[in-house]
Formats: sequence, structure tokens, C-alpha cells
Amino acid sequence: MSLRTNLFGAACALALVSVSAPASATDFHGILDGGYQNYDFNHGAGSTDDWHINGGAMLGLAPNWAAQVDAGYNDANGSGADSNAWTVNGAAFWRSAAGRVGATVGYTSLDTKTALLGTIHTTHYGAFGDWYATRAITFSVKGGAFNASHDSDGDYLGAALTGYIMPDLALTGSYDYTHIKHITNENDLSIQAEWLVSHSVPVSIYGGYTHSSFSGTGGLKANVWFAGLRFYCDPVDGSLVEHQRGGAEIYGAHFGPAGLHL
Repeated sequence: MSLRTNLFGAACALALVSVSAPASATDFHGILDGGYQNYDFNHGAGSTDDWHINGGAMLGLAPNWAAQVDAGYNDANGSGADSNAWTVNGAAFWRSAAGRVGATVGYTSLDTKTALLGTIHTTHYGAFGDWYATRAITFSVKGGAFNASHDSDGDYLGAALTGYIMPDLALTGSYDYTHIKHITNENDLSIQAEWLVSHSVPVSIYGGYTHSSFSGTGGLKANVWFAGLRFYCDPVDGSLVEHQRGGAEIYGAHFGPAGLHL
């Protein structure tokens, strides 16, 4: 059985466990995310199709503390890339009515399917924070560093602003920067919309666009369109803003620059 199948099964099991958790397990939250994105590179570099599935679980350890574990898989192929990436990530954070702040550490194994690079191993570590500025606005930041194979260490930082146009409809703009030593500086500007379709079956639809540029590569850029489904495995019904602020961390716990997973 492939690792891809194992990860998919684990993520689905996570969703089932969280949905069937007893009513007393009021501080256990899960999330299951599957989607697709297309990278269209300039300068005749072609395009790449990228599919992913991610699962995560958050457990409250004390009134204001929580721990989270995530696992994910990416499959990218096309004229721009041919690779598989597996990621596991852990986070711990402090929560309050005003936001949350925490630390994260994770590991990514990227199989590039080329004799030149082979498999690239990356370990990342950093911190993140969310500020619930108003009932309808969340400001998020993250930053850290990573160690990678082939002397490709580096650092990253990012910021996101989410506005809840309605309790079940969010619009997010974000900027993410990744410095990969001896290779490139990646700059990603993104906009995304997410709509929670149902409260009783908490599935949301999301989609958006990212403009990526890679310095030191002769002006290489990419237009990235993405879409997906997200299932919030929370113990109670709620709006999108309640799922995102009370459940598993999404932005701060995510580490996935194109330069390290394509």
C-alpha cells in the first residue's frame, strides 16, 4: 500500500473520529482539506498540476492551551515539475478571546524523481500569531527558518488579513516570502474566498489566485489558480468564523512554498 493511500486513510480516519467523538470531548477539533492548483510559468517553463490532501487534529490541553498535529500529501506533475511531497507538522499554542500565539515544527520529504536532486528533506520551525481585531477581521502572521538537503537552508515569513463579509463567507489576502539559500527568494501574493456551505455538514468551498515570483531565476514567475473543499470536524455546529477561530490552526501551521514542494 502506498504512502499516499496511508495518508489519505489517516486523514479520513481523523475526520470520522472527530465527528463521532462523544459530547464531552468539547475541545477536540479536526480538519480535512483536499484541493487542486495549477501553476502556469512564464518564459516557456510550462505548467504544473498539483493535487493535495491534508488532515489535522487540535486538542485542548488546558483552558488556554492546545496542541495540533497535521499530515499532508502533494502530487505535482507536468512540464514544470514531477514530484511527490509528504509533510508532517506539530504545533502548540495559547488561545484567548483576542487571538492565539504559538510555535510549530515540521518535516517535509520531497521526491523530485530526478537523478540530480533525488529526495529533498526539509525540517522547518517557527512561530505564528492570530489577532481577532474585530468580530469580522482577523490578522495573522508567521515566520521561521528551515534546514534542507543540498545546503538549501533558509527562512520564511508571511502575513494574512481575513475579512468575514458574512459569518459564513471569508475573503483573505496574504503575502508570503521564502528565502532558499543559494537558489531563490520566493514571493507569493494571494487572494482567497471561502464559503461554508452548511452548518449541519460543515463543508466549505474555497478558491483563489496566487502570483509567485522567484528572484535569481531570470525573471521566472507563475500564475497559480487553486480550489478545494474543507471539512471542519468540530464537536458543535457553527459559522465559518467560529470554526476558524475556535478550531484547528490553518495559516500559521502551514508551510508549503512552491520552491520546496514542486
